[in-house]
Amino acid sequence: MPTFYDSKGQSHILTEQIGRGGEGTVFVCPNDDNLVAKIYHEPVSDEKAEKLRWMADNKKDHLLKVAAWIVDTLHEKPAGKTVGFLMPNVKAKEIHELYSLKSRRVYFPDATWQFLVHTAANLARAFYNLHKSEHVMGDVNHGNCVVLADGTVKLIDCDSYSIKKDGSRYPCEVGVATHLAPELQGKNLRDVERLTAHDNFGLAVIIFQLLFLGRHPFAGVYLGEEEKSLEDCIRELRFAYGSDAKSRQVKQPPGTLALSAASPRIAEMFERAFLTENRPESQEWIEALEDLSNNLKQCGIHPGHHYFHSLNACPWCEIEAKTGLMFFPLVSGKRSSDDEGFNIFTVESLIASLSVTQTLPALPNRPTGWVQPSQFAQNVQKRVRNRLITMAVVQFLVTALFVVLFGGCAVFIPSMIILGICLVSFDNFNKSQKIDLEVRLELAEREWKRLEDEWSKAQSSAALNKDIGEIKKRINEYQNLHKVNHEKLKLIREQTFRRQLDEHLESFKVTESHITGVGESNLAILRSFGIKTAADIETNRLRSIPRTGDLILQKLFDWRKKLERDFKYEPDAEISQNEKNQIEREVVVLRQKLGREIGTMLIPLRSISLQTRQQQSHLASQSEQVVQNLAQARNDFESIAMKIPAFITMAIIAMLMVFWGNYLHSPSVPVSYNSGRANSSQNSYGSGGTKIVPPTVKDNGIGSARGSVNSSTSQYSDNYQVSAYLTNEKIEAMTDWERQSAAKTLKKEALEITSYTIAEQKLRLANRLVKNDLDTLKQLSYALYENGKMSDSLKILEDIRKVNADDSTIEIYIGMNYIKLNRFKDARQIFNQNIKRFSTSEAYFNLGLAHKGLKDYNAATNSFRKALDLRANDADTQFELVLCLSKAGKKDEAKLELEKLEDLNTSKAEQAVEIMNERITFTVKKQLDEKSIR
Repeated sequence: MPTFYDSKGQSHILTEQIGRGGEGTVFVCPNDDNLVAKIYHEPVSDEKAEKLRWMADNKKDHLLKVAAWIVDTLHEKPAGKTVGFLMPNVKAKEIHELYSLKSRRVYFPDATWQFLVHTAANLARAFYNLHKSEHVMGDVNHGNCVVLADGTVKLIDCDSYSIKKDGSRYPCEVGVATHLAPELQGKNLRDVERLTAHDNFGLAVIIFQLLFLGRHPFAGVYLGEEEKSLEDCIRELRFAYGSDAKSRQVKQPPGTLALSAASPRIAEMFERAFLTENRPESQEWIEALEDLSNNLKQCGIHPGHHYFHSLNACPWCEIEAKTGLMFFPLVSGKRSSDDEGFNIFTVESLIASLSVTQTLPALPNRPTGWVQPSQFAQNVQKRVRNRLITMAVVQFLVTALFVVLFGGCAVFIPSMIILGICLVSFDNFNKSQKIDLEVRLELAEREWKRLEDEWSKAQSSAALNKDIGEIKKRINEYQNLHKVNHEKLKLIREQTFRRQLDEHLESFKVTESHITGVGESNLAILRSFGIKTAADIETNRLRSIPRTGDLILQKLFDWRKKLERDFKYEPDAEISQNEKNQIEREVVVLRQKLGREIGTMLIPLRSISLQTRQQQSHLASQSEQVVQNLAQARNDFESIAMKIPAFITMAIIAMLMVFWGNYLHSPSVPVSYNSGRANSSQNSYGSGGTKIVPPTVKDNGIGSARGSVNSSTSQYSDNYQVSAYLTNEKIEAMTDWERQSAAKTLKKEALEITSYTIAEQKLRLANRLVKNDLDTLKQLSYALYENGKMSDSLKILEDIRKVNADDSTIEIYIGMNYIKLNRFKDARQIFNQNIKRFSTSEAYFNLGLAHKGLKDYNAATNSFRKALDLRANDADTQFELVLCLSKAGKKDEAKLELEKLEDLNTSKAEQAVEIMNERITFTVKKQLDEKSIR
């Protein structure tokens, strides 16, 4: 048997091997169960032996608490050559067994995300204690960190660490590429001094794997054409979960937790750890993870789900529904002695979580009431009304002439003829526009019918109700498992009682019973039919025996009953402890089986629940728009339905002319031949209000063309009303001059009107008439910006910049769109580029807004000052400067700049003071709350 000696000369006989690695073999230490021994395969160098001795001599309590630190050296003979060492016996699982789903179900069946966060904090504590002594692990990987059942983390393989010894350091010459910092990828580790910053990278990787269930932060979906290894992605900083991952040609894998779901603070720390050299230290991880753990809330649907409290919904429910996997246990394997069902999840809450598609939100009623007609319908309505007025005037003049010439009776028939002609002309007037409105109404009605059909189908939940019934059945079985135990014990007791009673009755023979009235002949007959003992006396058996009277049978039954009354049951012998243990084991197995079945059944049900709720939300949002469209189409169509009013109007005119003619030509009234001339006024359709101008841009020359247009003279021309609904075939039939002329008119009208929505429609039509006209596209992008369609505006502006890269105005508007879209980093980049070329006050102003959005208030302050240097006394810039100085904590400077703002614009100064006072009030209240808590 191999015998080794520690530094004190004590012998250790090592026989039981518990592990073997590349460097050595680990044995149980028979002298102390709390220690294990590692014996190297190869001879130990003098430098390594010195390192082991120093580590053993300098073991500290805070290191022994978190690491399997070397406690003594082992030698071939007392004071001989070092061949190994002794270290604490750590009975735990490697950390990947926790964050890997398959092994977590086996070794940590009750682990939730809250437990993973807790373990990550303990991992950071272990590194903190190691780094506190200025030691560096160096070889950070998932095999060098182990986890105990309570989430405590221990660091192992300490003999490979980079150990600080006074002014020198023992090197670490190994490492795992998946956890090496980018600057170490591909380097010979024997020539590299390992630093704490390198450990911080590996620490962040393992924390990420814990929180993101085994996902590596750089194992994303690469968007490039060539192949990229994981090591390549680390070296090239292709962090798959970062906010700018797309710019690095990589994206997050599907079905994974979003970085922001881990809390904004944790997300920012991961960005620093994987994209910068300013990596978070272990202490910062401890604080952030403890804060995350204290701000987790439990899912109302799944008791094993915990997530950051600020999120609107549980992210794990959505991920499990998409992937079909169950990451966390629904039912805990731990039960208290009085737990009769789910330890957290009650039947009511479970069924409530599955109550999907039972009833959908109330479908809105069909639209009724008046709705403002669309601009197109209003224009058609005006034309129809003018046509009606014109026909009424014509009818009046013609009939008046007939009345004067021929009298009242003679005018009736001509009036009816004129009425018919006018009605036919009226019906054919603007027929294409009327058909267009009718088609719109028909399409809106069809859309409503489609929505009603989808709504009806979504309410069909028979299959889902059946599945819910099945899971209810399993839950009831789970909750009644304690009854199974009682019933089995009861059955065993009954069987034991019956066995003892049968043994008691079998000990009394019928032939020795001496029952009065039962003679030898009767006993002979009983023996012939197998009735030998009292246990054989049963009703069915005795009734089948011939020549046995009722009196004899009754005496036999009475004899058996007397023996049963004399029977003494021995309960102590009813159930053995082995039987009880066996029953308990069977119940435990059944409980685990039902728990797994419930969890498995819940996954598709939750998936259906999520899909149905999404469908409900989609239909609900659709219904609002469909109702609006239907109401608009109905009112548009009804607003031009003037045929009946036209008939009534012209019929009244005809009747009145008949009465007037009769009166005019009556004997009591002198006839007058003076005919009056009808005065008609031409209706002018002007557009009032402010002109449509581009978004606010200071001193860039934009809008000068718009400013030259006189809005007071603008007209809605008939040409536009016809062309607004031109088909592609009609546009192709137009000449180039006609298309250009119409497009020019539309652009001019777009500049004049107040509504940006109508301006957008006009400019889109102008673009259809003359494709890719840069001036039209610019105006369209401005209208889209004002309509809140920043993404569409941005696409057009970027296309324009490809054609005209030197247009600084386009760059300004692109940056402004980025700011509206909260893409502050992109806005900062484009304004910095613009400033290098032009250095305008507008560029500096918007650059300040980009810095402000990124909460870089010092940089924002500098940008606003430069903007003021180029454009002094600008109230908007001065206002933003005051707020940024206040946010940066520069109160004195803020007060000085506030005085300048008061001179420029009193209302803005008051607004700035109000904003700053609200922030100060919030800060003071927060301090008071914290003080009261303390």
